[in-house]
Amino acid sequence: MARRLPEKPLDAPILQRAIDAASDVILIYSVDRATGSLILSYVNEAFTRQTGYVAQEAIGRSLESFRLAMPDDDGMREIRAAFAEGRPGEAELVSYRRDGSSYWNEVTMHPIADKGEITHWISIERDISEDVARTSALAEEHARLVALVRAARRIFTSFDARRLVETVKDVGRELLGVPLRVLGADPAGAAVEVNELARGGVLSPGTVDPLVARAIAGRQRVVDDSQTHAVVYAGQYGDTHYLIDMRVPAGRKLRNTDVFVVDLIAEYFAVAARNVALYQELESRRSAVLELNQTKSDLIAMLAHDFRGPLTSVVGYADLVGEVGRLNDEQRDFMAAIKRSALQLSELATDTLTLSRLERNEVALQLGDVDLGALVESVAAGYADRRQVPVDVRGDVHVIGDDDRLRQVFSNLIDNAIKYTPSKLPPAITVAESGDNVIVEVRDRGIGIPAGEVASIFDRFSRASNARRLRISGTGFGLFLSKQLVALHGGTIAVDSHEGEGSTFTVSLPRRVARARTPRTVVVLDAERDSSFLAYGLRDAGYRVRTAASFEDAIAIVDSETVDAFVIDDDDLSTDAAARIRAFAHERRIPIVATEGNGYARLGAIASVPKPVLAGDVMAVLERLG
Repeated sequence: MARRLPEKPLDAPILQRAIDAASDVILIYSVDRATGSLILSYVNEAFTRQTGYVAQEAIGRSLESFRLAMPDDDGMREIRAAFAEGRPGEAELVSYRRDGSSYWNEVTMHPIADKGEITHWISIERDISEDVARTSALAEEHARLVALVRAARRIFTSFDARRLVETVKDVGRELLGVPLRVLGADPAGAAVEVNELARGGVLSPGTVDPLVARAIAGRQRVVDDSQTHAVVYAGQYGDTHYLIDMRVPAGRKLRNTDVFVVDLIAEYFAVAARNVALYQELESRRSAVLELNQTKSDLIAMLAHDFRGPLTSVVGYADLVGEVGRLNDEQRDFMAAIKRSALQLSELATDTLTLSRLERNEVALQLGDVDLGALVESVAAGYADRRQVPVDVRGDVHVIGDDDRLRQVFSNLIDNAIKYTPSKLPPAITVAESGDNVIVEVRDRGIGIPAGEVASIFDRFSRASNARRLRISGTGFGLFLSKQLVALHGGTIAVDSHEGEGSTFTVSLPRRVARARTPRTVVVLDAERDSSFLAYGLRDAGYRVRTAASFEDAIAIVDSETVDAFVIDDDDLSTDAAARIRAFAHERRIPIVATEGNGYARLGAIASVPKPVLAGDVMAVLERLG
């Protein structure tokens, strides 16, 4: 059965009791027609509970009298704007109690009009101080957590023994507002303040501290009886135990948040100290590998260079033997074989030296006009004693390139075409123009390459299995070297081969080498230049890298060749040195990339990369330079 509506509205006493029972403050202001002021004409009982004013004190007073002469905040300005425009308004603002104390007040204002004129305003208000306090506490907690995350990143990325300790102290001042000390101690609790992690024992003399001894024994945090001093165990590095020592100023005690933060800092430190140890071990092993690789490269370069002198003498004297005495046919054949072998060894030494320089991106092209037809014909003529090699030249085949490097490429290809064709069939070579490129094809009818090995034939030291089976001599880096030299010219090399039928090597060269194709030269300023892994990584990515241990070394490099960028990785760079580098780089228009900790702003660097330095980070910046 439907409920019946009351036949008449509720009487005033019942409405009054309902309004007084409400938890929200309900106020009615009347508008003074003469002044436009809002005069309080009604309050419910919640108003007394919220403000301390009784109805008799409040009714008849203007809105301004409750502001206690305080300036308006943003909320009050919004309410006044609603009054002025005659529209509803709502805002959160600061209100004042009878005793002068303030609270956060959520206010909603509604106008009441009579015949188009606003005569009254109804205000519904609620004390939201607790809500604001909770929101503020959450915001503060969020800010603290964000600060802790940032602190963790700074500590975890400190891979230097001294920088880690400095970072922990900085983080303590920022998060706690008090200085932290990092202590090194032995198991008995003899401790001393340290400025860096030490591999050996504790720096002496150390004073035994009961709190330190308890913290080490329990691997925990210990707080003194006065609640003003905390010592937190922070792990072991080498033979030394480390602890974070915190003292609060006189008149203050440790708070829960203080203890929570210093505990986290100690945990971060323990992990970071382990990272420092691992990083230093990695650096040591990496330096050993780099040193070994450098020794290998230097040895190869030295041997290749020193071989060429004696081999040149062998070739020269082989030519002179016939001039100082008569030789029979057999002797002439022997001398021709000696000369041929010496020339092959000389070419091998040249290729080996070029390969060593290619690995370090130190091959600089000496560009000039090259007639590829004439060059290939000249190379082919050098093999006339082994095989007649016809060369078919079609059209204009001039390019801008390095004559010596291109000669190496086609010497390798023609030598292979003869060597891997056991029969006396000659290779066929075509040199032809093709738009903006010149195409050189070297075709042989030799043993070919097994289908599964074609894809890897240009790899370093790669040799076809059938060539090894037939015991055809070769080093396996001729094609790798040829591919690198062609790439330096901005060209390509490809092969089409079928086992037992022969191979066709196709070289496509642009008529002009683009600047973007040549390796960019970067100077890495690093005091540890002989073990710079950054330099190794940049070389491996195709950059020509010069390392300098000092500013003077860098100037000498710039004076001798074109440099595209400076990379500064020197933690001990002085202010004076930074200023000199900045001025010099600005004068020569050389951009600078600096690592964090070097004050990249004072260097005028275009960008900084974080420590530990990764070659990929530096390359990303260098690539943006174009």
